[in-house]
Amino acid sequence: MKKILQIEPTINNLEILEMNKCLRSTFLTENRLTRRFEKKFENFFHAKHCMAVSNWTCGLFMCLKNYGIGKGDEVIVPNLTFFATLESVVMTGATPILCDVSKEDMCINIDNVSKLISKKTKAIIPVHLYGFSCDMDKLLKLAKKKNIKVIEDAAQSMGSKYKNKYLGTLGDLGGFSFYGNKTITTGEGGIIFIKNLTDKNKLYELKNHGRNKKGIFKHKSIGYNFCFTDLQAAIGLAQFKKKEIIFKKKIYINRFYKKKLSKLKEISFLNEKPYLNPIPWFTNIIVRDKNKLRSFLNKKNIGTREIFYPLHKQPALNNNKIIKIKKNKFPISDYFYQYGLSLPSSVNISKKDLNYICKQIIKFYA
Repeated sequence: MKKILQIEPTINNLEILEMNKCLRSTFLTENRLTRRFEKKFENFFHAKHCMAVSNWTCGLFMCLKNYGIGKGDEVIVPNLTFFATLESVVMTGATPILCDVSKEDMCINIDNVSKLISKKTKAIIPVHLYGFSCDMDKLLKLAKKKNIKVIEDAAQSMGSKYKNKYLGTLGDLGGFSFYGNKTITTGEGGIIFIKNLTDKNKLYELKNHGRNKKGIFKHKSIGYNFCFTDLQAAIGLAQFKKKEIIFKKKIYINRFYKKKLSKLKEISFLNEKPYLNPIPWFTNIIVRDKNKLRSFLNKKNIGTREIFYPLHKQPALNNNKIIKIKKNKFPISDYFYQYGLSLPSSVNISKKDLNYICKQIIKFYA
């Protein structure tokens, strides 16, 4: 039997057609297609401005730099997230302050956030892990009271809504990732949601070598090369046409697993809050025998993946002076890593494969 992959992009003739158009146009770097792609996001997500960037790690870094965050400043990040969230803070020279997550949704624990705020705190980065979210109203109220910026890392939550507003558009800045395994992909890439023209102009200079337009050789400031390409935009435009199909299938996969597996006392799922309409990037289960189950499923040609390795345990942070984690404990992050497992969640997955996966899991616990 062919292995059921944990996740893969949804690619077909639409992407090939758009790529061919781009190649025939001879405009390969950031140009008209990129602007079309950005406009699609502005319209669909009701955003004032959208800016495509080379990848979302650079996008997060740009958001922090836009507010002048750097050495001597502190940025609060959840301890359970992909390493890029922390990397973006370190790239600015600021100090990441790790915060444990909530057992209800795997997202940043707001009660813990309030205890970590200091005079040096300049930003909070809530990560909408796997398409879920913390109570954003509560977080935004706390940040406003303390005059702290909120930058949403919505890399994994495209299409998810919080109180009928799209995640990624609620904070001061936010955005998505278009990495190959994300809900919509351009291979690499990301997009920033921007609320005012001042921030848009500053961010554009940051991504374009300190210039406010291309083709000139006078640079107003020190910038970077974080530009998108029309080749990526071509793929993205094709993906965007399929977004509703992708969103519906992600919801279907999540509901299928819940319906088939929720009767097993050995398995639990995250609780979905009434304020949230998630588009689950992966469907995750919480199980006591994670490693044994994972090994069993692998033998049955079923691919799975672990929950993100908690930041406080990362080898790269051992004896790293910029990270303050020595005395902190992160029991909830540890809990999810120890017991959390991501099931195959590709949009391409068939009902037959979903049934097979569930039958094997039931068989394991029989």
